Amino acid sequence: MVASANLAYSAQADHLLGREDSPFWDDLKTPQKEDKPAILARSLAAAITAGDSQLGSDHKAWQWGKLHRYNWTAQGNQLAKALGESSNSSLNRGPFPAGGDQSTLNTSAYSWGQDFDARSVPALRIIVDFGLNEPLMGQSGAGQSGNPASPHYANGIEPWLKAQYMSIPLQPQNLEQAFGKQRLTLTPGK
Repeated sequence: MVASANLAYSAQADHLLGREDSPFWDDLKTPQKEDKPAILARSLAAAITAGDSQLGSDHKAWQWGKLHRYNWTAQGNQLAKALGESSNSSLNRGPFPAGGDQSTLNTSAYSWGQDFDARSVPALRIIVDFGLNEPLMGQSGAGQSGNPASPHYANGIEPWLKAQYMSIPLQPQNLEQAFGKQRLTLTPGK
């Protein structure tokens, strides 16, 4: 895996695209010295072969979102996986088709050399329009609760996928309308 593949700037890509004489253009596993056109042709043929095996031979039906997907994994499942225990996949959400990559505005980076599943996505999106009385709109990823029994456990996924923002009121007179009358007050213990 190329570690910097998750970054917006990739020194490897810059080096490869900017230099005809890059040492990366030679496959050290072969006796002959390849050049940029040979490696690009080989890479394109390998990509088409991989696409055929993963998406079928009808190239017009290929869709990036069938390979590149969002998955929301429950935090407990991540811990179980790290400890080598089985996880409860019923708590996970996805896969959902993803667009873009690490270099697009709505970033959805994947790890080079692995599958194309999104590994890094915006957890919170915010839009501020200072011309409005309530200038703040936002959305979060999975939802407002890490509790699978809560109705808010994954209620943010669909609006997140559809880029549906909600107003986040800042003026006191608008708080009750947006959030209701119920309040939880936390008081530090002594």
